[in-house]
Amino acid sequence: MNLFEHVKQLHDCELHNDLKHLASIALTLCDNNPEVELMNLPQKYQCIVYYGNALYHLQEFHKAEDIYKKALHLRKALNKEKVKDKPSPVIELTDEVEVKYKVYQCLMATKQCREAMVMLQGISSKQRTPKINLALAKLYIRVGMDRSAITSYKEVLRECPLALEAMTGLMSLGVKGPDVAALVMNGAHNSSDWLSLWIKGQAQSSQRDYMSAIGTLSSLDNQSYLHDNTQVLDSLAEAKFYDGQYTQALSLFQRIHALDPMHMKNMDLYSYLLAKDRKVKDLLKLSQQLLKITEQAAEPWISLGYYCLATRKVSKTIYFAQKANTLDPYNIEAFLLKGTALLELKKVDDATPHMKEALRLAPHRYEAYTGLIQCYMALYRHREALTWAGKAIKTLGTTARTLTLYASVLAKTPTVTAKAKPYLEKAMKLDPSFLEAVYIMVEILGQEQQYDKGIEILRKQLETHSTCRLHQMLAEFLTQTHEHQEALDQFSIALSLDPSNVRVSIFSLDPSNVRVREGMERVEKQNDMGLESAYDVGVEDMENSDEEEEFEGSDVESAWSDTEFS
Repeated sequence: MNLFEHVKQLHDCELHNDLKHLASIALTLCDNNPEVELMNLPQKYQCIVYYGNALYHLQEFHKAEDIYKKALHLRKALNKEKVKDKPSPVIELTDEVEVKYKVYQCLMATKQCREAMVMLQGISSKQRTPKINLALAKLYIRVGMDRSAITSYKEVLRECPLALEAMTGLMSLGVKGPDVAALVMNGAHNSSDWLSLWIKGQAQSSQRDYMSAIGTLSSLDNQSYLHDNTQVLDSLAEAKFYDGQYTQALSLFQRIHALDPMHMKNMDLYSYLLAKDRKVKDLLKLSQQLLKITEQAAEPWISLGYYCLATRKVSKTIYFAQKANTLDPYNIEAFLLKGTALLELKKVDDATPHMKEALRLAPHRYEAYTGLIQCYMALYRHREALTWAGKAIKTLGTTARTLTLYASVLAKTPTVTAKAKPYLEKAMKLDPSFLEAVYIMVEILGQEQQYDKGIEILRKQLETHSTCRLHQMLAEFLTQTHEHQEALDQFSIALSLDPSNVRVSIFSLDPSNVRVREGMERVEKQNDMGLESAYDVGVEDMENSDEEEEFEGSDVESAWSDTEFS
């Protein structure tokens, strides 16, 4: 075998480190011994490409980029070379378009997105393969060139009708579901039974009609031929999450993870939900499993970050969030996680730009609105907070949680607290089971000393829900109406529902059980002394308490509630 054949053999055997050394030596021999033709021009070109491939696999991206560009330069000379008298041996040369794609991959690996787009744009439209058009579409979206992205996605579907990522990409850019279906159905004859429903569900999600999307995607899961498919379940869980149905979304993510422990997409959302529900052990187990799969994705680090945040290791949370952001600069959860951790450290000025960036990238994310509003409230910039709460209603629609979010800002603004009540009443009417609206309404009634009305609302909620928070609030109101024995019973129930003596998580606004225990002790003392007036948990006590309160809680504590400020 000649020198080139040995280089090719190492490449074919994927001995990348050996190939790196031999190719370097071979190219130096050719350059320093021009009188001896160790390799002809086509062989030298292909040797350089092999050298670049070895460097790329060894993750030496900057050097690989340089070598690939040398190959492109030599290819131009090769294209101009005239046929000599003695024909060269025929070898299979890597196409120039493929080498340019390799340069693009190197540039993306080194976060040079603009240069990567320029490289792909240098390929003529006729030469662009589906993977090049797909890559271009994603890059166009990053720089706001939506029309160009639509064109590129359509080119992908023209050649590959079942490219699902291209379909969802088109719908995310506003192309209607029927128009996407018209592009692909002719080329997907045997898939029309499920594809039309899948396109419909994705289109509804893109239009933020989550309830309709949930219905459509649920019907797909109910079909025997797609039951328990993790891709369908993932889309369904995502729709429920964006619609604020956190409990149902959590159940679906648990189901997905049980079906496929290697599934990575949206595991950052799953981690958020586990942290929010204070399922610390499950969260630790999940983060460990994800890290075993890969350390090159953002999701494992976000999961680990939420675990650290839930266990109060806030400095580590910031590190892991930054790690995730480095791996995926467009991951929304990384911005939200880091912003929340900074809020926990009271670094509000640093947290604000992270929340703003999350909102810029994902204007459909309710959590981004609550995070940014929390920042403004912490800075006592209530006007800006109210403005963004209004934008949440306009963008996400008039729902129980957006109305409650708006009301929560009003409730924390002393001069307009009473104006929150109509929004809360509407929220409770839209979704009687949305407890955050109930909590804020009852708190306002407590400030107004309308204890009987508050008790009525709490008793009605307890007919269908039983939470530590509801029983505690009822106990406090009963104490104000001198019903001490029932108040003591309610405190006992609250404590039995969450028997921990201290708050163990920042992901829930349920009042600390320290307050429950203190309330019980005070009621018992009252009964023993026969002094009913001794117990007073009015608004002044609540405002002066060092514990986390309904409207005066810690920044990050509020950040994890459904309203963020309640």
